This record gives sequence, C-alpha cells and structure tokens, in this order.
Amino acid sequence: MKKSLIALAVAGAFAAPAFAATSNVDAYGILNVAIQDTDVSGSDMQVTDNVSRIGFKGAEDLGGGMKAVWQIETGLGNGSDGMGTSAVGTRNTFVGLAGDFGTFLMGRHDTPYKLGTGPLDIFGDTIADYNAGRLDNVQLLDNTNDHRSPSAIAYVSPTWSGFHFAGAIVATNTGIDSGDTVDATSLTGVYSNGPLFGSLSYQGIEVLNSDAWKLGLSYAFGDTTVGFAYENISQAVDRDSWLLNVKHGMGPITLKAQYGQVDQGAANMDQLALGADYALSKRTTAYFVVGKGDNDAGSDVTGWNLGVKHSF
Repeated sequence: MKKSLIALAVAGAFAAPAFAATSNVDAYGILNVAIQDTDVSGSDMQVTDNVSRIGFKGAEDLGGGMKAVWQIETGLGNGSDGMGTSAVGTRNTFVGLAGDFGTFLMGRHDTPYKLGTGPLDIFGDTIADYNAGRLDNVQLLDNTNDHRSPSAIAYVSPTWSGFHFAGAIVATNTGIDSGDTVDATSLTGVYSNGPLFGSLSYQGIEVLNSDAWKLGLSYAFGDTTVGFAYENISQAVDRDSWLLNVKHGMGPITLKAQYGQVDQGAANMDQLALGADYALSKRTTAYFVVGKGDNDAGSDVTGWNLGVKHSF
C-alpha cells in the first residue's frame, strides 16, 4: 500500500511493510512485478513494473515530546513499458516535525486529497488502479487532483476517537503552476474506527479554476468489505464519477471486484475489474487482475496482470 503522511501521524491506520532497522535509519520497500497483456493493436505481452519502490526513513528525538522525521522514497521502475529506472526521491520525500501537536512536513508528497480514499484503491498499483488510466485512459478518480505534489507544505492532526484531518498547500507545481504563491489547497477529514471508514476531501487548483470534492466510505461485514467513492469536480467541463467495490477474504485468498463510471461532457467512461490475491506469506502476495475500460473518446481496452508483490 502507498506510504502516506496520514500513516506517519496515525500509526497502524494503514498496513505498512516490515522494516529493517539500522540505527536511526529504517529501510523499506515493495517489489511489484507482473506479466501484462492488453488487446490494444500492436501491444505485446510484457513484464511490467507495478510501482516498485525503495525508501529510507528515520526520526530523531528533539526532547520535550518532539521529534524530527524524514523520508526518501524512490520508484524503481517506470510502471508502463517493462522494467525501467527512476531518479532518487521521485516518490514521497520530505522532512518534518512531529509531536503531540500532530505532524508538520514539507517536500514531495501525496496530497491529503489523494490520501482521503487510499484504503479504497483495492486494485492499487495494478492495471486497474482507479486513477492510473491504464485501461483506455479511464480514470475513475481524476489524477490531476489525485496526485503527488513535489512542493507540499502539510499538517496532520492527532487522532481523536478514530478521527483526524490533514491539510496542505501546494507551492510551485509543474502542470498546475498558476504563478501565485499557492497553486493548490488540499484538505481531508478521515474517520477510521473498527469496521467503518469514512472520508471527505476537498482540493482547489488555482490555474484550473477548479474545486474538487471527494467522498469515501467502506464497511467490513466479517470477511467482506464494501467500498464506495464519489467525486465531483467543478471546472471548465464539470466531472462526476463514482465507483463501488467489494473484497472477500477466504483464508489466504482475497477475491475482489470493482465497477465505476465517469461523466465528463462527451468523454463518458466506465471500468470493470475483477481479481484475486493469494497470500504466500505475510509479505509476499501473488495476484491476478483482469479489467476492461470503455472511454467514449477512444476504443474499449481489455487487459490483465499476473504478478507477485513482496514487501520488505
């Protein structure tokens, strides 16, 4: 699962990889490699990187209940056409201060808006990721808003009875640079307690004159979890989207399904995905995902992943 500034402040709120501690530095990572094929004309079956990454993080006690925190995270592949390389620090990379007051950080990081529905991305880092557009460019959640900012200044609150909030301002950001001091404002409120998860997120992008709202909900009924997300973006061409998913655990096997639709002017879209995970151990999972994307601006695309994911 993606590392998050929310997870930094709320230990255990999301699943985290095992860490190998070396003094003040923790090393962690995910290797996620899959065979991929689609029915796009001219596309061959290939081995693709599904967002493998490696990271280093640490903390230093400053006294008085305060500590300095930092992280450097790097993608190991390009995630699109085979195994590639990536420059250092291209993923969540930041420095900050944490204490009973919460956490302040600055650097490159997923915005609070993006993190607001992270637990609902049951096909995350696969061909059916809900904002990656890998099936006929269908983005069930708009990745212009669901993005990682290279220039974030963020705050994450403590947790009160399962609730916390996070806010960030985005300074200069390629693609949404308005020339103003603040290019975007991002907020989320999250409630996670027992079987219930709920979030409400907002993001405003100055140069696009857009306001995005996103609602996320999930509930676990024993071994079955049902999730729902809705997004509305007010901009030059308004965009409405929703998705519904379900996952069911049976011992080491988890069955998953997801369907969603997008209404954006003439570019209406929908995507269906089915999959299964098999836990070979606590840190290694084999998976199969098949999905179909239908974008009115293009042709239908069907594709699949057969992969292995290992966390360390």
